[in-house]
Order: sequence, then C-alpha cells, then structure tokens
Amino acid sequence: MKILYSKKRRKYDLFYTIFCLLIGILSLFFSETNHIFIYLYMPLGLISLYRYIKVKYYLIIEKGVLKQNYIFGKKMDLSEIKSIKHFAGEYILRTDKRKMRIDIGSIEKSSLAELRDELKKLDVKWV
Repeated sequence: MKILYSKKRRKYDLFYTIFCLLIGILSLFFSETNHIFIYLYMPLGLISLYRYIKVKYYLIIEKGVLKQNYIFGKKMDLSEIKSIKHFAGEYILRTDKRKMRIDIGSIEKSSLAELRDELKKLDVKWV
C-alpha cells in the first residue's frame, strides 16, 4: 500500500522547485559578482525537481513494514508497534526502542483513510 502526498504539499514542492531554478538561472545571467549562496539555488532546484518527479508517496506499507519515503525516512515493523497516539495533527507510533511521527496534513484524504484503516487493524493501544 502506498500513501500519497496531499495535493497541497505537491503544489508547494512544485512552486519551491520553480523558485529555486528561477533564482539559479537568473543569477547566472544577471549576477556581476560570484556569490556562492546564489549559485547554490541551481543544484538545490535540480534536486528538488528530481524529488518532485520521483517521490509521490509519503509512506509505503509492504510486507508488514511501514517506511517513510524520503532520504532519511524511518522504517518500522507493524508487528513491533506498541502504541499509537493521535496528537496535534500527527500520528506518533511507538515501539519499545523507537518512535515515528506521521504528519497527517501531508497525506491525501483518500490515502489517509486507508492508513487509518490499516492502523486500526493492529492490536495496539491508542492513546
């Protein structure tokens, strides 16, 4: 099961990508001095463009493992989850050793219903 990013979040990412690329391109043509911070916008824009094209899913649930789909995203076995807390617009999943935060605002509405159903199937304590 794949949990999608919300449309609002995807639009924000697209505008951020366009902004970084535009600043990087304009700095190449109109900058008289070499400011390193201005030239960092071009690689930042290219990285965010790659991320916008390739990363459409916030979470992936496969073979009993919940994985956040970004560079340093966490993985957690669904069988190890001890408690789930719904607080301040996010789910906080806890095991004996770790915890994972899932931002509800970044999830598409239909995917959020699927995630909620999947979490309710688990025999864990909701706080």
